[in-house]
Amino acid sequence: MTIRVYLDNNATTRPHPAVIAAMRKYEEELYLNASSVAGELLGASRPLADARRSMALLLGGSDDDRIVITSGATEANAWAFHATPAGGHIVTSQVEHTSILAASAAARQRGHPVEMVGVDSAGLIRSEDLAAKLRPDTKLVSLQLANNETGIIQPLEALARIVRATAPSALIHTDATQAVGRVAIDLAADLAEIDLLSFSAHKFNGPKGIGGLFIRDGIEIEALIPGEQEGGHRGGTSNVPAAAGLAEAARIAHARLGLWPSIAARRDRLESAILSACPGAGINAVHGPRLPNTSSFTIPGIDADDLVECLALQGICIATGSACTAGATAPSHVLTAMGLSQVSARSTLRVSLSGDTTDAELEQLLDAMSQELGSLFAKTSLSQLDGRASEPWKGQELTR
Repeated sequence: MTIRVYLDNNATTRPHPAVIAAMRKYEEELYLNASSVAGELLGASRPLADARRSMALLLGGSDDDRIVITSGATEANAWAFHATPAGGHIVTSQVEHTSILAASAAARQRGHPVEMVGVDSAGLIRSEDLAAKLRPDTKLVSLQLANNETGIIQPLEALARIVRATAPSALIHTDATQAVGRVAIDLAADLAEIDLLSFSAHKFNGPKGIGGLFIRDGIEIEALIPGEQEGGHRGGTSNVPAAAGLAEAARIAHARLGLWPSIAARRDRLESAILSACPGAGINAVHGPRLPNTSSFTIPGIDADDLVECLALQGICIATGSACTAGATAPSHVLTAMGLSQVSARSTLRVSLSGDTTDAELEQLLDAMSQELGSLFAKTSLSQLDGRASEPWKGQELTR
């Protein structure tokens, strides 16, 4: 089956051709172990340093020696929870990625008290609920930067100030997997209170199986995988080809940050078309700041799983929610936490654009939805619409 239209970029992105080319050199030529004498002398370890420098630039010029390369954000998230002092109180939210929920469950089994903060109808963390959950002995607060299903962006710096007021010794961690490469991030300014930040390369056109954890200067945490690599922070033979891909992907993502406002405008036109085609439809999280590429919408009366399967058979890829929960019988925990009923959650679709998505691709999606949904969805063209479904978010700030 050929992919005609790919609109599931929050699940994964297509590796950029330059990323594949960068990796090939270290698969075919410099395939040495980066920790060996020959590897050091002949440059096999260079991509590791390049990856850290490129990621530091993408994260607002943070110290590159504070970025530890991991197998991805799932490992980095687990590491943040694993490093919490024994018995320490942990606070996270109800709308986190499933990797955080799994890390929370494992922490409970190790004896950590874990509490979940609620969200409002837009998916924004309730600051008063966060304040009520915090304790002087809270040792870790883990709150995502942007949600993988709705795209909602949390006001992390304001939330971090609440944490500091009650639990000044707590580590503040954010899973920034969906935000990195899609919005400007400045760990020295907008996110100055964040101690730990997780990311994955495959969310910004890099390879799968590599990501990292930013560790703020002055913070020391116990290694999840002991060993000599990564400055003693993370053991295991270094994945040099993937590091070369990560370095290239981060460079490209930084250079392309300016194009995302136009992607947000394209997303908004798609949402206008959906609302016009189906008056009963609703856009989720529309009243909060969102990632410029993400749209979550509910069409009453449809089975989202069935529609996604039908579209996939036509080579059009969208999602019902997080890829990590695909096939689950329970409705999205994110949507139900926002107040949607189980029926509405099962009638919800997620479309996530890339920096290369075109109007023509969105027109193909609308045509296919019209064919599949019949009378529920009137054929509508983007070119017929002047209005937008929401006020576009310009991507200029992370904390409003």
